[in-house]
Amino acid sequence: MSDERLARPAGDAPASPWRTLAARETYRNPWLIVTEYTVIRPDGQPGIYGVVDPGDNATIVALDAAQRVLLVRDFVYPMQAWAWALPSGMVEAGEAPAVAAARELREEGGLVADQWDDLGAYWTTPGIAAQTSYLYLARGLTPVAAQPEPTEVITRRWVALDEALALCAQGAIRHALAVLALHLTRAHLAR
Repeated sequence: MSDERLARPAGDAPASPWRTLAARETYRNPWLIVTEYTVIRPDGQPGIYGVVDPGDNATIVALDAAQRVLLVRDFVYPMQAWAWALPSGMVEAGEAPAVAAARELREEGGLVADQWDDLGAYWTTPGIAAQTSYLYLARGLTPVAAQPEPTEVITRRWVALDEALALCAQGAIRHALAVLALHLTRAHLAR
């Protein structure tokens, strides 16, 4: 992430009250970059700010003709738990988010879609991470061979959209992007 991205005002918002003096990449692996910024804080005091950049993400609500949603279950290493969510994954460098969404739906869900609706782009954890997640509704689904990554051990399950929303309310689906995408799907379909 560039210093320019940190200082750039959004819309007519005033310029950042933070002043960035220097940036130093402190860690990198194939999935994320950690950068430590030397800053002058809004209170005028010197400080540091650490930013994790895992790259952007695409998350997909695959909805069939019976109004069922595809859920995928995988082991979430940082949480040390198996979890139900939606097909989701990284937007590769130079890849359009919609292309990433189609790729992830094929890889994790074993599906291709004829119709794609953009549900919006949302920051995941803006206090510490420079990541935007692009949410999509995919319909007109056709099964294909799934192609999960070697790190994925995926179970697939179809549930009614209303049941998926109930699972969110009960805490059985805890992945925030999945919860948001499912609620946005309900609102999108109600229009």
